[in-house]
Amino acid sequence: MKSRAPSNDHYRDILTLPNVITLLRIVLVPVFVACFLRGCFWWATAAFALAGLSDAADGWLARRLQAQSQLGQALDPIADKLLMLSSYIVMAIPSGANVPIPWWLAAVVIGRDVGIVTAAAIIAQLTGFRDFKPSLPGKISTLCQVSLIVIYLLAQTIAALRPALPWCVAAVFVMTAYSGLHYIWFVAQEVRQFRRQAGISS
Repeated sequence: MKSRAPSNDHYRDILTLPNVITLLRIVLVPVFVACFLRGCFWWATAAFALAGLSDAADGWLARRLQAQSQLGQALDPIADKLLMLSSYIVMAIPSGANVPIPWWLAAVVIGRDVGIVTAAAIIAQLTGFRDFKPSLPGKISTLCQVSLIVIYLLAQTIAALRPALPWCVAAVFVMTAYSGLHYIWFVAQEVRQFRRQAGISS
């Protein structure tokens, strides 16, 4: 039996403008890393800013053009996490061009995200619950993490910003740790309600 060739509509669903922008954001990750490691911090800042703008643009265009797709919904968080985790990894690498952030901060940021994804996969497999909504502390934590990246990049060439870095590091640590613990409680409440509605005994 011959396999059916993908239709033109199939390719149009994949190659939508929002998906192309999301793919561009993924391509910008190695560009950002290369610029950072070479000490080209203005170029690294430009790549990070362009990635941030593309994050806002692809979501807006998807809604505006009614071009939401399963591929886009999967790629968007992947692109975001790749950029965020890559940023914290390179910022923790000591080099002659920059003063690194504490390695333990990178471990906390990465560990929180890996832990949440792993826990979500296990919960989904065991209970069937898949409605993992973002929490308010999680959004604030992400804002703090992005702010630290931007201030860190600018501080490499603007010395006046460097005294703010320890405060930013402290804020990211506190909010990342708190949001991780809060999310455990938050998801536990959601799963408990889901099980009650589904009539599943504990």
